[in-house]
This record gives sequence, C-alpha cells and structure tokens, in this order.
Amino acid sequence: MNPVSSRTERTRSPRGRRSWLVCLLAMMLSTVAPSLAQTQSQPQHLVQNQDGRPLSLDQAVALALDSDEQIQQMVETLAGARADVLAAGAGRLPQVALNGAWTRNLKKPAFFLPPEFAAAFGGASSVEAGRDWDLKAAASVTLNLWTAGRLSHARALAEQGVEAVRRQQALARDAVRFRVTRAYWDLLLAGERVRIAEQALALAQEGRRVAEAAHAEGHASRFELLRADVELTNRQAPLVQARNQQRLKELALLRLCGLEPGTNLLLTSELKAAPAPEAEDVLLERMHRDSPELRALEHKVKAAELATDLARAGSGPVVQLQGTYAVQGQWDDDLFPGGDETAGSLNAALGVSWPLFDGLATKAATQKREADLRVARLEYTRAVRDRELGVRQARTNLENARLALEGRREGVELATEAHRLAVIRKENGLATPLELLDAELALTMARVQLAEALHDANIAAASLELAVGGSEEK
Repeated sequence: MNPVSSRTERTRSPRGRRSWLVCLLAMMLSTVAPSLAQTQSQPQHLVQNQDGRPLSLDQAVALALDSDEQIQQMVETLAGARADVLAAGAGRLPQVALNGAWTRNLKKPAFFLPPEFAAAFGGASSVEAGRDWDLKAAASVTLNLWTAGRLSHARALAEQGVEAVRRQQALARDAVRFRVTRAYWDLLLAGERVRIAEQALALAQEGRRVAEAAHAEGHASRFELLRADVELTNRQAPLVQARNQQRLKELALLRLCGLEPGTNLLLTSELKAAPAPEAEDVLLERMHRDSPELRALEHKVKAAELATDLARAGSGPVVQLQGTYAVQGQWDDDLFPGGDETAGSLNAALGVSWPLFDGLATKAATQKREADLRVARLEYTRAVRDRELGVRQARTNLENARLALEGRREGVELATEAHRLAVIRKENGLATPLELLDAELALTMARVQLAEALHDANIAAASLELAVGGSEEK
C-alpha cells in the first residue's frame, strides 16, 4: 500500500467516521425510540401483558380467602368449638332416659328347696320362678340442681375456646392476605424485569448491528465489535431467567388464589409509593387493641383460669333431683298381658354426691391446670414483646424502603440526564455508539432498581400491617 495514501486515509477517517456514525446513530435511535418513549412515559408503574384474566390485588385477596385450605380448616374448627359449647351446656338440662325389656322365658329359672320344705311342694326339690312372658320398662329423669361450679365453668371454658378459634381464624386471614399481597407484587416486579430484559436485549442487538456495520466500514475496532458480541450474549441469559422467574411467581400467585396453573393473569393493580407510616405509639396502641394473635392468647389465658377453677370444683358436692316411673308384668300363654298382670311404680329422690377423698386426684389435676395457666401467661407476655419488636422493626423497614425509593428516583433522573447528554455527544461526534449503549443500559438498570424499590416499599407496608394485625377490624 502507498504510504502517502495510508496517511491520507488516516487523516480523513475521523471526519468520515463521524458523519457515517451520525447516520447510523439516527437509524439506531429511530429503532429504539418508541420503546424508550413508552418506558419514560410510565416511570411509576409496571407494564403487563394485555392477554389474560384481569386480576386486581383486592380480587386476588378475595379469591385466596375463599380458597385457602387453612382458613377452611379454621371454619370447621370453629364449628367444632361451638359444638363443645352445646355439649358443655347439656348438663344444665334434664336428662331423660327410657329403657325396657320384653322377655319370653323359654326355660324358666328354678329355686332349689331344702329337704324340709320339699313336702310342702309335693315332694319337689325345685320350683320354677316367673311365668312365660316378662315385661320391664322404666322412664327416668335426672336434673342437676347444683354442681359446685362444674357446669358453669365448663360452659365458660368452651365459650373461651370459641373466641380463641375466632381470633386464630382472623390471624390466619391476615397471614393469607399478606402472602397474596407479596405474591402479587412479586409477579408484577417479575413482569417488569422481563420487559426491561427484553428492552436491554433489543438495545444490545441494535448495538451489535451498529458495531458490525462500523467495523465493516473500518470505523470501529475489532475490540468494539467483540464487546458488542459479549454484551449481546450477556443479555440473553437474563431474559430467559427473568421469564422463568415470572412463570414461577405466576404459579405461586395462582396457587394462593386457587386458580388453575394454566391460567394467564393480567394484573390490573399498580405499584405506587407506600404511604408514610403512622407514629410508633399509634401503631403499638392499635397492635395491642386489634392484634388477633394477642386476642387469641388472652382467651387462652382466660380458658386456663377457668380450667383451673373447674379442676378445683371437682372436690365439691353434686346435688341431683331424680325421678323414675317403672312398669313390670308377668303372664302366660298370650302375647300381651292382661289388665291385672302388670303393675307400675313411681319414685322421686334428691341425691347428694360428695367426693370427700379421691386419692388426691383433684389436687393433682388442680396443680396441672395451675401450671398450664402460668405457661399461658408467659406465652402471652412473650407474644406481646415479640409483637412490639415486630412493629418497631417493620416500621423502620418501611421508612428505610421509602428513603431508598427516593434515592432510586433520583438515580433514574440522573441516568435519564446522562442518557440525554450521551445522545447529544454522539450527535456531535464526541461519543461512540458503545458509549451511548452504556448510557442506555445504565438507564435500564436505574429503572430496574426503581421498580425493585417500589416493590420493596409496598412489601414493607404490607409487613407493617401484618405486624400490627387486625386488618379485618378496620
């Protein structure tokens, strides 16, 4: 090659390269501008696929509350607890019983007589007792007049069990509500990551095309082309991972909502900035008042107190009123007795039963119930302290998430300005296409971080509500 010609090419190459790259830049920007405009026009919420079953967050929560197996189990447990109340109150009502027997004596029993009495019965040594048919029937009524507190304590104990189950059911509903909220926001974030990964791959593909064209014209080095190839390869795996993660998050939400795994969802709720938390004292007061866990443990403590009183009542007397009407008869030959072959009796009794000494069984049962009561009180104290700590931690996490969100918004503004300047620099020939690509990717990462910060802030707000408890009390 002529050295003069080579020097001439090197001298003219910067200007020719500049004008040629400006043309390529215009083509590149015309390709990616629509997607960038869409992204910049919606910075605060996540874009979803428009095909699928519309599902808002409230609808997802309602579906989960209707289909959750644990809540359904709690419904049945509540029905069983209410049945225990009926059983405990049964002792206050009269107990009525009927019993009877209609007997055919195929071979009658016999009484054996001493020899000295045999002559009186014609020399027989045994005499048959009864007749061919025998009837015995009785109706009895028993009414507890006083049980030393056994019945009242047993019923109150059962009622406390019902209230405890109701609070546990509310606690389970709060937990389901939080799980669905977290799954919903997780899926929304996963969809945004897929969209951003697709955009990043499109930018990498366009950068690869521009670098290849520039290299073919001698305006880009092989290093720049190799870098574009590496960037394109590195953008493919994250897109596949993002799509797989989106599918896993969708399956998790479908499971919680009780929907078929093949259902396609269109999430209609949007991630918004979480509101500032209330003052700590207000949150703690609401937690002490509305927390289903604490209310359930309070009923558990009351139940333990009643169980202790019930055990002590075992040493007291029981007074009952009893009445019985009985009919008996015996006859031969016919299937039914005659009018003078039956007789009736009626009696009433006032019974008292007092266990003066039961081998220390009542004392042992009382000591066991007193130990259970101490355990219940300690459990309540532990739960209160854990709840207070959980509320304080959740509130702090929400404040941190809100501060991080503000930082991410500023990061997006900074990346947007850097991208704008990179475009201007490239239009004036002061930056390479790969430098512009770096600015595009930095803006993409800033938007990913903003979406994650929005997600984290909303999860922190839901965690605070779970820690306070009593969502259904509002």
